[in-house]
Amino acid sequence: FTPKLGPLADSLKLDADNLQNVITNLDSVAKGADTFLTTGNTFIESTDKQLQEQLKQLHVTLLNLKVLTTHAKVLVDELAQRPNRVIFGGKPPNLTPEGEILKSSKPLPGAKP
Repeated sequence: FTPKLGPLADSLKLDADNLQNVITNLDSVAKGADTFLTTGNTFIESTDKQLQEQLKQLHVTLLNLKVLTTHAKVLVDELAQRPNRVIFGGKPPNLTPEGEILKSSKPLPGAKP
């Protein structure tokens, strides 16, 4: 009794061909995924750079706002106490320097005594 190898060999050949097609398709899927991930990585890097630049600009704006509001408080207080200064002028108040305002983590008075 000897088994027939013809149909078995044909079946194995067909399975091998199918396996080769699957491997080829997987290779193209892997290449597509690689392209997709590379494009996504480039997009994220570009967005990150733009975001960092925007954050730097926001930081400068917030520092300027900190100085402006500190000095604006002095102006408002001076005008509330002596409204005639708008017309007649007078000695300007001794303002807290910008450097001190920027270095401080707490609110500072706008004018030095």
